[in-house]
Amino acid sequence: MLESGARMALQIGQQLGNYRLVSLLGHGGFADVYLGEHIHLKTRAAIKVLHTQLASEDVEKFRNEALTIAHLVHPHIIRVLDYDVENSIPFLVMDYAPNGSLRERHPKGTRLSPMVFMPYVKQVASALQYAHDLRLVHRDVKPENMLLGRNNEVLLSDFGIALVTQSSLTQSTEDVVIGTMAYMAPEQIQGKARPASDQYALGVVVYEWLSGMRPFNGSYVEIVTQHLTAAPPPLNEQALAIPHAVQQVVQRALAKDPHQRFPRVRDFADALEQAYQVQQRPIVVAPTVQAYQAKGASAATQVDQSRRPVHTVYPPLSPVATGAPSFVPPAAKKLGRGLKRGFRVLAILLVLSGLLVCGLGYAAFHWFTVPGAPPSSAGATALASDFVQAVSNRNYDQAYNDLGSQITKQTSRSQFIQDAQCEDSSYGAVTGYKSVGTTSQGNSLRYSYQVTREKLSQPYQLHLTVQQNSSGSWQVTDYSSDLSPPACH
Repeated sequence: MLESGARMALQIGQQLGNYRLVSLLGHGGFADVYLGEHIHLKTRAAIKVLHTQLASEDVEKFRNEALTIAHLVHPHIIRVLDYDVENSIPFLVMDYAPNGSLRERHPKGTRLSPMVFMPYVKQVASALQYAHDLRLVHRDVKPENMLLGRNNEVLLSDFGIALVTQSSLTQSTEDVVIGTMAYMAPEQIQGKARPASDQYALGVVVYEWLSGMRPFNGSYVEIVTQHLTAAPPPLNEQALAIPHAVQQVVQRALAKDPHQRFPRVRDFADALEQAYQVQQRPIVVAPTVQAYQAKGASAATQVDQSRRPVHTVYPPLSPVATGAPSFVPPAAKKLGRGLKRGFRVLAILLVLSGLLVCGLGYAAFHWFTVPGAPPSSAGATALASDFVQAVSNRNYDQAYNDLGSQITKQTSRSQFIQDAQCEDSSYGAVTGYKSVGTTSQGNSLRYSYQVTREKLSQPYQLHLTVQQNSSGSWQVTDYSSDLSPPACH
């Protein structure tokens, strides 16, 4: 049996089961995904090919695990249509989602409004709850695994793929941690995944959609340590316009102890929705005295008392509204009109003075501070770390997703992956990396990392330029290293 990281040499046009491989859709940590076409029906499907070869004694185990996944039938779960092992290569045939993933629709660094992300959360939670009721745990909840169907409905992908992958690895189940570290619950890191682990991962996704960045960032070891011991940084409620009730719901879903989270993942989604609805309830305002006066005595006496809000206190009506005779001396009327005009003029002068002071303050702030101020680096740092970590883990498909259009227009996904694999074969796998500096260049940031590889006696430096686009998202716009180009280039 080959190691799990070994990729099978499949060619476009090759037939696998009843499907012909049309194109490569993407790489993952444990599988490659191809677009396939049925040789008879001409229908299209996604073919997920695991990075392993099975020994004869493992084939039946794989088929039993795949059968469990194939019986998941839910409107928000990608269906498994078929599965098999051919030439010792295990693969699954799944529904093809033509509209990509939520990660592609909302790139890293993007903040979403509750009107946008709440439907996503409800659909994903519904799918997870269905599986949890069947005693299945997803283990890898993240935006990349939330696909969009033909009607833009959310379809949770890779459901149970971790289960199948574990059954086909050379290592024992206890030694394997399946999932993506940035979204992984503390107990899952320790090899004890449970339904509450999926809730934690969904909580990380919600945190990311609210703030534009994940709660924990840094090197692989730093992220692991933070998940295990550090509380997630509080969301800045005032700056992000997040209700305090929403903050509390997200914090509970991200509790270190799984018993302190919501009893079910559906409860988390419901609580999040309710926290927003409480903030949006209309405030009932009682009719004003002036409204009664405008109606006159006859209209005021005809108000339907049963429709008046409960616990509303109405001030007594003036003599005019009640019909009682009143007399205001002419001198008093003139004095009242003069006072009103004076108050209006004073109010206008105060407003104009305030605008003038604010304008001068704003101009002074930009004159003295803006030219030299570096852009906010939180999202950029997270993206740069994610890119280097993806390369280190040989998750080149994920690394390519971090690249901006300046690079992707010149370098295709397949070429980028081929170049990365060429460096691996020439210099060995990445064994470690650390940040050695950051510099600001206008609206971009340049990160430098010291990288070590298996076959190199000395470390080298990798440089990343991360820039913020017009939508506020960060993207890698340039990367280079001190490493000499390998011969396979």
